[in-house]
Amino acid sequence: MKKLIPLLLVLAFASCKKEEFSPTLTKEFSIQSVSNGANYNIKVGLPDNYNASSKYATIYVLDGEEDFDFVAKKCNEFSDDYSKTNILVVSIGYGNDRALDYTPTDVAEGDGGAEKFMLFIKNELIPKMETDFGADTLRENRIILGHSFGGLFAVYAFTKFNNVFGNYIMLSPSIWYDNEVVLRYEQENRDLNKNNSQFVFMGLGQLENEGRMLAPYMAFYQRLNNNYPYMQIVSHLQPHLDHLGSKNPNIEEALKFYFKNK
Repeated sequence: MKKLIPLLLVLAFASCKKEEFSPTLTKEFSIQSVSNGANYNIKVGLPDNYNASSKYATIYVLDGEEDFDFVAKKCNEFSDDYSKTNILVVSIGYGNDRALDYTPTDVAEGDGGAEKFMLFIKNELIPKMETDFGADTLRENRIILGHSFGGLFAVYAFTKFNNVFGNYIMLSPSIWYDNEVVLRYEQENRDLNKNNSQFVFMGLGQLENEGRMLAPYMAFYQRLNNNYPYMQIVSHLQPHLDHLGSKNPNIEEALKFYFKNK
């Protein structure tokens, strides 16, 4: 019986190990950003039967070290389920601390590097994806996905750089940041953005309904729902789950909805 114990431990460890997206369909490179000087490790998940001469919709995944594999696997799964062309999955690694890159202003909780990080994505990363990997140049075929401070950055991109992305997945976004400064950005830029065609998925955990998360989340959702006539918007509250626990289930919901309506 003792001989079985090491084997059982190995099997238990293997079952807990994070499952990686197919290495044969993953390309990696790094970019030294002109915008902010940071070096970003980038992973690209390719569709099955990838053809470099074709054009593909592209999802840009913040917190890429944490979420790339899960997002790439789900895109592959849902493209099959709904018989839709798969997309390029772009993992953006941590070039700077996320509290710098993902935050719009310099306050106690973050250092306000979002504009420079956005310029890196817009002027450096996206053109490389279009040139080297066949990413579609149309705004409607670009998606950004972020959680927590990453969700805050997706809201920032929506309000300040709405011409870059046509699809936004905002999960547990930290809209409370700096006295809800992104709500002011939304108001200031509404006339520029409201007539654009766009898809927004907002997700939160039901157990986040206390404290500072839910009220600004709902305020932002109501603004979008009431003032953007050409927007397709979904809000999803994951029952019985908290800030971290709701992330992957909401990623699934968002990607399922995207591919179903693609």
